[in-house]
Amino acid sequence: MMKKFQVQFSAKNLTGNAGLVHLGKFASILQLPKTLKKVISIKRGHTANYKIADAVMILMMGVLAGIKHISNLDILRHDPVIRKLFDWEKFPDNRTFGRLFELFNHKHCHELHEVETITRQKVWDQKWFGRVSLDLDSTVIGVHGSQEGSALGFNPKKKGQKSYHPLLCFIAETRECLHSWFRTGSAYTGNGAVEFLRECLEQSQNEFGKYLSVLIVAFSMVKHLTF
Repeated sequence: MMKKFQVQFSAKNLTGNAGLVHLGKFASILQLPKTLKKVISIKRGHTANYKIADAVMILMMGVLAGIKHISNLDILRHDPVIRKLFDWEKFPDNRTFGRLFELFNHKHCHELHEVETITRQKVWDQKWFGRVSLDLDSTVIGVHGSQEGSALGFNPKKKGQKSYHPLLCFIAETRECLHSWFRTGSAYTGNGAVEFLRECLEQSQNEFGKYLSVLIVAFSMVKHLTF
């Protein structure tokens, strides 16, 4: 939960990550930290220095700040203004972050998805578009090394580099990611596309109501469906 603050034009308490302040306020309004603590079932001892919800929030804000690797969290670790505003008195080192996220299993990943659904519903309860456009596509993400799940496959940017090849579904009206599937880099573009689309439509109905108009743009195909 963020602390209250005042904005002043001075040479003190400067930060290069000021944009996170508004994102933090928005997360607090949506009660995201509380939802994480309530839904994620990983239990830590009373003497544990770091809570799972805090680790997720730090990583999320780091990604929003533009980090590409856990080591890049130094930009927040060494930012006293952001740490004070977010009440991050203690900040895990990189190895501790690794150990914390090693506690996650398939069940906890589903719990993270539940947190996402609960939070999204709070936003959509305030504004309903009546129709949503689902933009489905795959993307190639190159990796350096031999990370788990990476494999050689079609890589338009760097041939011969191992990569991931996930399927993604975005809501065009809000630019938010509705659903995703992790796939190894050797997966063909259309592998699992039908099953993935089925899950996207099912999730759309569950989250946006019974009466739903959906425009699907997927793999150069355009289709309009009404439920």
